[in-house]
Formats: sequence, C-alpha cells, structure tokens
Amino acid sequence: MPSEAGFNPGWGMRLRIMLTSFLVFGVIAGAIGLILWWSGVAGSGSVFFWLIVSLLMIAVQWWLGPSIIKWATGAKELREGDAPEIFEMVRRLSRKAGLPMPKLYIVDNPSPNAFAFGRTQSDSGIAVHTGLLSVLEKDEVEGVLAHEIGHINNRDVAVMTLASVLPVLLYYGVLIFAPRSRDEGAGGSIAVFFGALVAQFVGSLCVMWLSRQREYFADEFSARITRKPASLMSALAKISYAGVARRRAEDSSMLKALYFAEPAGSKMDVAEIAGAIRSGDEAALASAIESEKKAGAFELFMTHPLTAKRLERLMALKREIGS
Repeated sequence: MPSEAGFNPGWGMRLRIMLTSFLVFGVIAGAIGLILWWSGVAGSGSVFFWLIVSLLMIAVQWWLGPSIIKWATGAKELREGDAPEIFEMVRRLSRKAGLPMPKLYIVDNPSPNAFAFGRTQSDSGIAVHTGLLSVLEKDEVEGVLAHEIGHINNRDVAVMTLASVLPVLLYYGVLIFAPRSRDEGAGGSIAVFFGALVAQFVGSLCVMWLSRQREYFADEFSARITRKPASLMSALAKISYAGVARRRAEDSSMLKALYFAEPAGSKMDVAEIAGAIRSGDEAALASAIESEKKAGAFELFMTHPLTAKRLERLMALKREIGS
C-alpha cells in the first residue's frame, strides 16, 4: 500500500485527462475557425474584438464563480470543531495527493451530495450536504470526499469553467460572423439564427461529454487513493438510487455539473445493490443495474455518466486493486 505522501494517479490516467480536454477544446476551436473561414473575415478587427469578448466572459465567470456558487447553495464554511472527522479525512487525503488542504463548507440540504469548487488548487473548497452525512457510512463519506479531491487534483473546476463559456461563444460567433446578403431578406437572418442555435447545441453536447469524462477520472482517483472502490460504489448507489423525497439544489442546471452524482429516482433496489457491492457479487450487481442501461440514449444530455456505467468501471478497478 502506498505511503501517505507517495500517491501517484499514474501517467495513464494523466494522459487520458489531457487527451479528453484537448479533444473537446480542439473541436470547439476548429468550429470557431470554420466559422471565421466561412465568413471570409479578412481584417483583424473582428477577430480581435471576438477574442476580447471571449476573454472577458471567461474572466468574469472565473472570478465570480465561487461567490455565486456559495450564494446559490447557501454554503457556510465549516470550523474544525464542528466536524473533526471530516477535517481529518480531507487533511489526510489532501496530504496523500500532495495538495493544499481545501476549505470545507456545509450546505443545509437533505439531498445526499457534495461538490468541489474554486479557482485554483490552492484556492479550492469542498461543500458537503447535511443529507450526505446522515445517509452515508463513514467509509462512504471518505470515498465521496476523495472523489471531490480528485476534481481539485485534476483541475476540473478550471477546465469546466472555460468549457462552459464555449457554447455561448459559438452561438454569438455564428450570429456575428455568418455571411449575409441583402438579397436573402428575412430568410437569411432566420437561417443564421438557427445555425447559431445548432452551434450552441453542439457545443453544449461537447461540454457535457467532457463533464462525464471528468467524473470517471475523479472516480478512479478516489478508488486508487483510498484503495476502497466498494465504498465509493455503495455511496453512488445510495445517492443515485435512493427514492427519498427531497429538495435538491442540484436541480438547477447551473449547478448540476458540480455535484458528485445526479439522483436517478427510486426504481432501483438500493439494498440489493449495496449488498452486491459489499459482497463482491458481480452477477447480482449487474442484474440490479441492468434497467438503468436501457436509458443510455439520454446520457448524451447528462453532465454525469449513468450510475450503472460508473459502478461497472469501479468494479473493474476493485478487481485490479484487489489483485
């Protein structure tokens, strides 16, 4: 087992993180370049103006993002005396990952969830819902906290902050740079408007795909740093499948991508899944989550992967770590 200061996620994981980021940003940059080429922009004035607007949008979101998140969720900073066990877990995991200790926040919300936010690794925070602490066991809470530290380690907040601006840039890019002719009349303007909507939609799909990949990476980080994938798996099952009536801050599309998991409703037998996870019964686990896979087509529009897929990947990691 690795030492507290010796944890290394491995070059394979680092390479996958970089490649997924470059792929999405490459697609969006290529789309913007295609728009500029198609419009026949020759002068530098329009391009320079577009770059300034883009940078301003990113800067405003980057600077105000943490304050908006804390205000929208009602997150209050925790003192160590209020939750010494949580502080001890996060301090130990942060030290093991070679990261500064993030600030800890509590959100008065019965939904069992958590999220990480902040501008940089040294200016980050982890917020925990009161519902998470009441529903999960201690080792499950540790798995969720390690997942959030994984987001901080992988700089996911910065990556997703930049990525979230891109669909808007694509939309206005088409509106501004698409060529128009006086002979086209209203029909040409309508075509440009729908083209802008399509560009924004494609950009949003790319951003959601990137978000789903980052969740897989944070899951793997948690599994490897704690050496207990089963704890994260049972936490996922409880958070995603528990059919508890609750008020959810994550219902807001603005915040959904931040959270550890998207609750999927009450169709799943949580006790059955949790038992299969704890016992290592892969056949029972596969049977229990099979119904969710039938909704796989909708994953394209989700910020998180289907919980069934996350559980399957974690099961494979459990076998690898156990061996």
